[in-house]
Amino acid sequence: MSPIGLGQRHVVLLVNASSRKGEAWFEQAKAKLTEKGIVVASTESFAHAPELLVRVEEEAKRGSTVIIGGGDGTMSAVANILARRDSTLAVLPLGTGNAFARDLGIPTNLEDAVEVVVNGRIAQVDLGVCDAKYFLNVVTIGLTVTVAKSLTVALKRRFGRFIYAVALFKALRNQRPFEAKIETENGLTEIEAIQLVLGNGHYHAGPLPLAPSASITSGALRLYAVEAGSRVGLLKYALLLPTGLQGVLKTVHSESTKGGVISCRPKQAVVVDGEVSDKTPLTFSIAPRALNVMVPQAFTG
Repeated sequence: MSPIGLGQRHVVLLVNASSRKGEAWFEQAKAKLTEKGIVVASTESFAHAPELLVRVEEEAKRGSTVIIGGGDGTMSAVANILARRDSTLAVLPLGTGNAFARDLGIPTNLEDAVEVVVNGRIAQVDLGVCDAKYFLNVVTIGLTVTVAKSLTVALKRRFGRFIYAVALFKALRNQRPFEAKIETENGLTEIEAIQLVLGNGHYHAGPLPLAPSASITSGALRLYAVEAGSRVGLLKYALLLPTGLQGVLKTVHSESTKGGVISCRPKQAVVVDGEVSDKTPLTFSIAPRALNVMVPQAFTG
């Protein structure tokens, strides 16, 4: 009998060896999949992401189930290939934040992540769209750009998630406010901000909720902008981040939206799923149920 969810589909395992745990987990993942009775047609470890993506494109044309080992940046790039196609993405979370895996309810230890591949089910989840390119998790402007520019693969491997706190502390000392103009179906908002976040799903920055009701199957994005101001205001924002209630603060603009335009003065660099991308302005929208993924049987979105 075939494992639940996989059926008779062509299955491949592709791992980004440059991700935090990629090199160490590759052989273990192959062994555990074999132990669980998964017939994997091909297994490859890639030192460079572009080579991995070429293989993903090949497998997408076959309608394969593609088991990807990597972090959120890798998953985002893969999602841009698999979106709106017959292929299914199965996730082995090997990165530092692993926000996408959290949204899917996939554990960050290898044994349990493989269990989802074997005995999970296929679900369809939303993708965000930023300037005609899909994103899985989050688009940010402001503090997070400064943080992203300071992080390296070596630092992530050495310090893990702790490195984000250190980088954020340094960014707070250097980040300058910017004027943000946010136009959505809810109206026009203008704010002098230090941080702007546009999220798809429940989590961002690892375990931090975007909002209590945010979901990767809601058919909407969650947007919030943090007003530049006193250190007390920023401290309140930081304290509420673990709860997802930062939107209740008077110094934080928060809304649920299906799309719009963000412009900034001066123009700001943008981080899309952890990768520094283009500058503002940017146009965004939601692509409901655009990606097939393997999830635990108990997944509710």
